[in-house]
Amino acid sequence: MDADLAFSAIRISTPLIFAAMGGLLTYQAGMLNIALDGFMIVAAFAAIAIAYATGSLTIAVAGGVACAVVMAGLLALFNLRFRAHIFIAGVAVTFLAYGLTALLLRGILGEEGVFSSNTIPNFPPIAIPFIKDIPVLGRVLSGHTLLVYVAYLCVPVVAWSLYRTRWGLRVRVVGEAEDAALAAGIRVERIKVQTMLLSGVFCGLAGAYLSLGYVSLFANKMTNERGLIALAAIFFAKGRPYPTALVALLFGTATALSVRLPQMTGAAPQLLQLIPYVVTVLALIVVGLRNARGRNRHGAWKFDVT
Repeated sequence: MDADLAFSAIRISTPLIFAAMGGLLTYQAGMLNIALDGFMIVAAFAAIAIAYATGSLTIAVAGGVACAVVMAGLLALFNLRFRAHIFIAGVAVTFLAYGLTALLLRGILGEEGVFSSNTIPNFPPIAIPFIKDIPVLGRVLSGHTLLVYVAYLCVPVVAWSLYRTRWGLRVRVVGEAEDAALAAGIRVERIKVQTMLLSGVFCGLAGAYLSLGYVSLFANKMTNERGLIALAAIFFAKGRPYPTALVALLFGTATALSVRLPQMTGAAPQLLQLIPYVVTVLALIVVGLRNARGRNRHGAWKFDVT
């Protein structure tokens, strides 16, 4: 892999890692959050609109995260208070997010489909001292924007929180044995709400990165099913933070290849754009075969997604 391809893979993987860390927390708490795309698209729109209105990247990112947290709270309300099935509630929230952002794009920004402006500020690249001067490695690791580094730093933070804190232990107990958690006096619903809201925070950062860091524009459904790809990474890595981030990076590399290969080989771009999705399907097949082998060995198991 050449340095430019590796640089692109890290950049493209950033929203996947953010979304995967958010989805991983709810997964560990026993909730299958399929609304990651919905959270991200709302954050992407809010971030670009606020950046356009205020000229401040800080306010824009904070606004995008806040809007994603509101959507996460809505999903938690549907699932935990109104007892809607998490899958159905997640689909409803995602469709609501897509429809709402399309409506606001036209109603507030006066555009159909895509919005961009030269007045929207950009994140400056960060040159890391010493590392930037290292041959090859400097070209790969230095020169990214702030949110890229934040995404990768979030991985050890999530791992530490889950496996080195009392809160993380409670999250894992809730996900693995909810009845035992209740018997131990753990406030199960509070833990689930906390992980869902944190999922909104991570997806808010992912959405803000998509519209302000990855590209400086907003387009309808620009998340491009990244939330589902993030879920595939979580399943493949069995909900472990470091392997999940590694799989997300693999998907990002596949996407980078789909962009670079047409230039290198002259192959049809439409065909090569299938690479990330083929990798996702293969990962899910591996997960299915692994789970089937586990059932044959240990008996049937059930993952609670209610």
